[in-house]
Amino acid sequence: MKRLTETLIATVLIAAFASGCAVNTKEVPVTVETSSAPTLVTTVETTVSQTTTSETTIEATTEARGHFEFKPVVMSSIFRDIMGDDMCWAYENYINAVMAGEDEFEVKSESDYDWMIGQFPGCFSPLFSVYTESAYGGAYKNGKATFKYRIPKEELKAKEEEFEKVVTDILNENLRDDYSDFEKALALYIYINQNYTYDHEILENTDPENNYKISGYRFLMEKKGICSECSCAYSYLLLQAGVDATLAGGFSSNSGEAHGWSYVTIKGKNYHIDPTYAMGSDNFMGFFMMTDEQREHEDGYLKKDTTIACHYKGSQNGNLYDADDDFFKPLWHGHLTSWDHEKKLIYYTDEDGNDKTFDYSPFA
Repeated sequence: MKRLTETLIATVLIAAFASGCAVNTKEVPVTVETSSAPTLVTTVETTVSQTTTSETTIEATTEARGHFEFKPVVMSSIFRDIMGDDMCWAYENYINAVMAGEDEFEVKSESDYDWMIGQFPGCFSPLFSVYTESAYGGAYKNGKATFKYRIPKEELKAKEEEFEKVVTDILNENLRDDYSDFEKALALYIYINQNYTYDHEILENTDPENNYKISGYRFLMEKKGICSECSCAYSYLLLQAGVDATLAGGFSSNSGEAHGWSYVTIKGKNYHIDPTYAMGSDNFMGFFMMTDEQREHEDGYLKKDTTIACHYKGSQNGNLYDADDDFFKPLWHGHLTSWDHEKKLIYYTDEDGNDKTFDYSPFA
């Protein structure tokens, strides 16, 4: 029986662990001074303060705070379709068992257990993927399976409470209840851009036996990480906010480098979003709401060589999914300076330094 002990983060993007999944080395257009873009993100509650000519800071007042609550079980529609209802049911049982401090859960087969424990936690439970693990041989018996805790249960419970607060604080401080799925994706893209950094040292300073600690959980708690951590965290935050999101990954046809990013479904259409390349880019929009063609343009990640969500039914399944809506193409060579929730407008500077306005009302 093939036992899957690593998540998509390690299986599809294994070379990312070896290479460090370097941040984008392309020259990103520099933002120039803008004068016409307003400083209001919304007409009343949320403001954008332009602290320099190339940096935008989002500030949310108390009135603008969202009211999101933590969801123990989240999952993308693509992942559910690939893995099937039985494994999704087993995953929910596993989450409930961990939260209850139990050591076993119901699952219909050993195969379901192997695939579930290897694929689901790393994608949809960043905390539990770090502090629980498969019990390996003999874990499944008579419709139930066991797992192990890497730390005492009481300690995990404390970390769980801390993590849930971190996640809900991020959502409620950066999102409003009336944001559309697109606006949630945009707000969290900007949030990561401005608050997180790429961790160039983690792999050099991490014992290979501790690679399981490289996770979306670490990224959110330490505000730094590599591509597999950043994409996991971004997709996870979107799922917590009710946006359909999963992971994607592949090897560049230009450099051979492995890389991971996020893949979202909004208004029934699929898009690539690369929050890792966006980090520290002064709100560069070239990695946001990309088509398959734009994803290939940005460092040669070919659709046919891309893995979407997981590798359960094939390592490269990118040709089964289409991201072909280029509605957001005008933004791809620009830097966002502000956006207006009430008017459904994005203000940005293009690659020539011209002030531009983009109407996103079809995605409101």
